[in-house]
Formats: sequence, structure tokens, C-alpha cells
Amino acid sequence: MLMNGGGSNSVAAVIVTHNRVDSLRECLDAVLEQTRPAEAVYIVDNASTDGTQEYLVKAGIIDEPLHAVGAPEERVRLLQPSRRRKGTVEVHYVRMHKNAGGAGGFHEGVKRSHAAGFGWMWLMDDDGVPREDQLAELLDKAVRNGLLITGPIVIDKDDERILAFRHGDAGNPENRVDTLRSYAVDGVIYNCMFPFNGTLISREVVDRIGNIKREMFIWGDEKEYVLRAEHNNVKMGTVASAFHRHPARVANRAKVLFGLLGRVSVRTDPKAHIYYRNLGFQHGRYHDVGKRLKTMTKYTVYFLVNAGFDIKGLFEFYRYYLDGASDRFTLPPAREEP
Repeated sequence: MLMNGGGSNSVAAVIVTHNRVDSLRECLDAVLEQTRPAEAVYIVDNASTDGTQEYLVKAGIIDEPLHAVGAPEERVRLLQPSRRRKGTVEVHYVRMHKNAGGAGGFHEGVKRSHAAGFGWMWLMDDDGVPREDQLAELLDKAVRNGLLITGPIVIDKDDERILAFRHGDAGNPENRVDTLRSYAVDGVIYNCMFPFNGTLISREVVDRIGNIKREMFIWGDEKEYVLRAEHNNVKMGTVASAFHRHPARVANRAKVLFGLLGRVSVRTDPKAHIYYRNLGFQHGRYHDVGKRLKTMTKYTVYFLVNAGFDIKGLFEFYRYYLDGASDRFTLPPAREEP
């Protein structure tokens, strides 16, 4: 019989995947090899078409591919995580009927693991790889320091001396891991988080502030959740002894008026409107009107000057930014991937 949660310190890992079967395989292996194993693993598959289900059949996680229609489908299997680990782990495969983006995938995983009674949810994308003692370190520091959200240092998969995501710290121009670790107090770097890359979240947080906003689809849902937690006085921090490998991400940012107005994030792909709307939602919910006016001014100058009088692009930015700022999310839906 499958368990239903497992007490205040029980952990459910939530892995969101979409068309990255090789990355999923590496991530799942690392999750199952933890020195402090999770009691359950939720694999939320955003309608992958690249052989992900066939891999899971061979791995003994599901018996046959699922074809979800209208609503997600779930299969559960008890597995022995590895020859080196005693006991079993409850593996849930959740097949989404369409690609709901990272936000929708995490929302679904958190909803199901929270309803099952798990004390903690350990969230990550399929392209991240937790070090084998990551969960043990996150949980230990959370309990010792009274933290409700803990996260690892996310390091470049190709160079473990460098952060995978640039940290907004003028004193760390080289983006070095050792510089960030020097800020730790009792093993925790406060006011620092790289969500959702191996982020451990207490069920108390979900009880207090709710679930991830699935309407955001991608780009910003993780930052919004941290902002929401901060505004509700949730204590959190990055654990200096926990590490999560991830491909490096370099933001495409452009100077506005040679840097006099700062920089803006440039999105040129067909889903740029999602970023603008999510940015508007964050600014409308957590910042004052001055922040919104400054952002609109910078993007206005960017589209008129940097982008060569791109009026169409500018008005699309206005439409979606203001749609998000007023929490409407009523404009044409996300252009979903196949």
C-alpha cells in the first residue's frame, strides 16, 4: 500500500520535465541517489514527445505510455532507489495533457504532494543535478535555523567555480561561488535564492501563501513566489554547503541610452509577451507605481531607439505589461510549444 505523506520532515521531490529525456535521466538518478532520500518523487511531464515515456517504461516507473486528455493522469510505483540505499521510494508519474510550462508543472506537483501530506516539497527542473548530499544539507539547515524555504548554490555545470545564474551583487563581478559563500552566517546566505533549482519548501509556506501561479507559464513564476514569500515574512536562505549543477544562463540585456537609463531584458522569441506580462504582474503586486513608470520608460526608449522605432513591439509590450500589472491575464494565451 502506498503511503499518504509521512510526517513533518517527509520530503517529496518534484521534477518538471518537457522534451529533455537525457537531462531527466541524469536528474532523476541524482535524486534517487541522495544520502538522505526523499520519501516520494513526482515527475511532472509537460506532454513530452521525445521518448520520455518510453524511457520511464524501461526504467520500470510506468507500465505503458499514457495519453492524457482533458486532465493530467497519474501512475504510482514503489521502487528501490538504488542498490546503495535501503528502503523504497514512492515514484509518481504525472502526465499533463498539454504543456503547462514550468509554472503549470510546478503548480501541479506542489498541489499533489501537498494534498498527500508531505512536510516538504523539493522543486527542480529536469536540467538540474543535485549533489548527493544536497537534500540532507537543505533539510538540516532548515530545521536548525527555523527556515521555511532553503535553496542550494546553483553552480555552472561546466565550471563549478562559477554561479549558473548571475547574482545581483556588485561585489562579485566574476560571479564566483566562493565569493557568494563568504556571505554565509551559520552556513546560510540570507536574502539570496535561486528558485526553483533544488529549492526546498515547507508545506507551511503553501498553507500560508498558496501555490505557484500557474498562469505565468514560464519566466518569473519562481521569482514571484519568492517575492510573495518575502512579503509574508517567510524566513528563507541559500545553504552554503548545498550544491546544484545547472547549465549556465546568460541573460540578454541591452543598455538603454548608453546605460543612462540602465538595462532591459530583451526577449525576441514568440513567447516574449509572456515575459512582459509576468514582469508587469510582479511590479504591480510587489512594487510601487514609480517602479512601473521607470520600467515603461526604459522599454519605450528601447523599442524606439535601440530597436529602430519598433512601434508594434512597443505596443505589444504595453498591452501585456499592463495586463499583468492589473492581474488580468486576459489577452491571447501563451503560444504553447507542441
